[in-house]
Amino acid sequence: MDDKLAIIGIDSLDPYIILKYRKELPTFSQLLKESSTFISESVFPIDTIPAWVSIYTGLHPGNHGVLYVYDVFDPNLGDLRKLDTTHIRGKTFWDYASRARYKVAILYPTLMFPAWKVNGIMISKSPYDKRVNDTQTEREISCYPEKIADKYNIPDRIQDIWGGYPGRRNLVKWASIGREVILKDFNIAFKIYKKETWDLFFVYFHTLDIIQHRLWRFFDKNDPMYEYDERLTPIILDFYRLFDKIVGEFINELPDAQFIILSDHGHRGRPVKTVNINEVLGRKKLLNPKHNFFFLKNLKSIALKIVTTLNLEHYAIRVLSMSDRLTKRAKTVYASSDVINRDTSVAWLSQFAGLKSYPHGGIEINKDLVSKREYDDLVEQIIKILNDLRTPNGEKLVLWAKRREELYPGKYTKEIFPDVIFELREDWGVGWDLGKIYGESPDHKVASGGHAKEAVFLIKNINREIKRTKLSILDISSTILDLLNIEVSIDGESIFKV
Repeated sequence: MDDKLAIIGIDSLDPYIILKYRKELPTFSQLLKESSTFISESVFPIDTIPAWVSIYTGLHPGNHGVLYVYDVFDPNLGDLRKLDTTHIRGKTFWDYASRARYKVAILYPTLMFPAWKVNGIMISKSPYDKRVNDTQTEREISCYPEKIADKYNIPDRIQDIWGGYPGRRNLVKWASIGREVILKDFNIAFKIYKKETWDLFFVYFHTLDIIQHRLWRFFDKNDPMYEYDERLTPIILDFYRLFDKIVGEFINELPDAQFIILSDHGHRGRPVKTVNINEVLGRKKLLNPKHNFFFLKNLKSIALKIVTTLNLEHYAIRVLSMSDRLTKRAKTVYASSDVINRDTSVAWLSQFAGLKSYPHGGIEINKDLVSKREYDDLVEQIIKILNDLRTPNGEKLVLWAKRREELYPGKYTKEIFPDVIFELREDWGVGWDLGKIYGESPDHKVASGGHAKEAVFLIKNINREIKRTKLSILDISSTILDLLNIEVSIDGESIFKV
C-alpha cells in the first residue's frame, strides 16, 4: 500500500457537538470542509461494546453475538467477566490486514484483551479494571510482541478513570484524572505512530463517553435538570478541544497519510420522562405482580426518594460495589423483578439493554407458559400493544417495535436479544415501575448523559470515489478493507461500492 491508513476511534464523539462548536475546534472544522462523509448510524442497542465489535468485524450484533451494556448496578463489572469474545479473534479488520501482509499497529481496542499475534504491534487494556478509590482504577496492559513494552516503557498496569459515579464533590478531580488518562494513552500511541513501521494504525480512546455520561446536565442547557457550575459546565467542551488537538497532532505528523476519524455513537441527554412497560403489560393481563406487590413497591419508592433527595447516590453505589450479592439484589429491586410473579406472567420487560432510562428495550416471553403455536400470535399482540402506546398528550410513543429476527437475523440473535425489541421516541425512556404507566428516571443526577445513534465518520486524503455518504458503522470494516484491497464477506458494505 502506497499510503498509510491511520484510524482514530473516539468513543461517543458526537457529530452535533462538533457542528455546534466548530469555531472552537479547528481540526474538526477543517475535516468537515474536506470530508465527503460525516455522520454514520450506530447499531441496536446503541451501546459501546456491541457497537465497537461491529466496527471491528463488520458484523451486526446478531452475527457477532457480543452484547453487554454498562449500568450503575454493575460497578464491579461482574456480568462483563462472563462475556466470551474468543470467537472474535481473527475476524477483525486488523486480522484480515495482518493476513494480507500489511504491517499493523493496533492500540487499546476495547474488549479485545489480551493482545494476540498480529503482523506488527497490538497493545490492549483489560476491560476489567481494579478499583483504587472513588475516582481511579487500574487496568492490566497486554502487549504483542511482549518486547514492545520495554521499548516504550509501557507498564504492566495503567491508571484509568472509574466509570461509576464518584460523587458531586469529586467530579472536578475525577474529570482531571480522565484528562491525564487520555494524555498518557496518546503519548504512548504517538511514539509508536512516529517510530514504528506500519501500514494500518488504529488507536481507541474511551474516556469521553464516561465524562459525558456523568456531566451532561451541567453542559446541555436543554437538560431538564441543567445546572450551571463554573467548574463543571466547561468540562465536556474542554474534552472536545483536547481531542481536536490530539487529532491535529496525528494529522500534522503525517499530513499525507489517509485518515479516518470515527466514533461508535454520539451523545445526548438521557430521558427523564419514562413509560413503565411492565405496568402496560400488566394492564393487558400479560404480567401478574406478587401478592406483596404494594409493600415492595412502596419500599423501593421510599429508598429511591431518600437516595436522590439527600444526594446519596455516590454512597449507595459504593455500598452496591461491596459484593456481587448486593449488586444482584439492587438490580432486582430497581427493575421491580421481585414483584413480578414469573410463574403466572407470560411477558415482562427484558434487562438485555441495561437498567437505564434509554429509549430502547425489549420484551421477554415466558416459554414455559406459551406454546409454539401461541408464540407468534403473542408476539404480534405485544408489538401492537407497544405501537398503540401514547404520551399523556396523545402522541405516539414507539418509533418501531418488531420481533428480534426482523432486525438482526443471525447466528446469535436468539442468545442475545429478547423476543420483541422496540425503540421509543428519543425524549422518553424505559421505566421499570409498577402501579403507574408514566414516571421519571430516578438516577438522572448520577447519569444524565445517554447514547445517540448518530456517530462520526470523517475522512482525509482518501482519493477514492465515495458512492454512499449515508452509512452505518457496520460499513466501516468493509470500507477499511476495501482501501487495503482485501475482499471479505461480512454484513457491512464499503462506501466505495454501490
